[in-house]
Amino acid sequence: MPAGILTDVVATLFGGVAGCLLGDRISDRYKNLLNNMLGMSAIVMGITLVVKVHSLSAAILSLLIGAVLGETIRLEDRVNHVAASITARIAGGADAAPSYLAAVSAALVLFCFGGTGWFGALNEGITGDGSMLVTKSILDCVTACIFAAIHGKLIPLLSIPEFCVLMTLYLISGTVSPLITPEMTADFSAVGGIITITAGLRLTKIKTDIKVLNLLPALILSFIVSALWTAFTGA
Repeated sequence: MPAGILTDVVATLFGGVAGCLLGDRISDRYKNLLNNMLGMSAIVMGITLVVKVHSLSAAILSLLIGAVLGETIRLEDRVNHVAASITARIAGGADAAPSYLAAVSAALVLFCFGGTGWFGALNEGITGDGSMLVTKSILDCVTACIFAAIHGKLIPLLSIPEFCVLMTLYLISGTVSPLITPEMTADFSAVGGIITITAGLRLTKIKTDIKVLNLLPALILSFIVSALWTAFTGA
């Protein structure tokens, strides 16, 4: 069992249960404070990944192509639609308030389809390093606690689809890891770092109009672009 994924999922479950028990005892003042600190922590995590880059040009090109592709297929809108459908089924469909469904759907997307989580799972499958997910588990634990304090017992259950999504990415990446060079891994880390920084900016509401999920294709494209860039430039 990959340690990073297991730690992250357990942290989400624990935070969700703690939030359900605490309920309204967490004031809005502390919720806002913690939310901003989570965003800043994500930005710092992203910076530590970007500095590992092999070819900054390849990383930026991957990000640009991935962003255009994600926007073209409206990836974030489609993921949000699926999340809303799943949430509606679990929460009782039409009997649940639209605001409640929207909030739980946002939590589902955050835990299961966040750029940091996807990068962390792929990175653990490729390199065996789960440290990114271990760090992310701290953020997810606090986030799950806040969401659960507001929206109740459905939040801890989101650890189940989170486990399924992260494990799928881990298994897929593990099968192709022998084909990936250190240079490709470095550029992949840099792209993941930029996406993580973007997620942090969105979480702190510094930049709210960026659809982070639309950037996820860049993670896969980074391997191809990095390999081609190295082959043609020799750098």
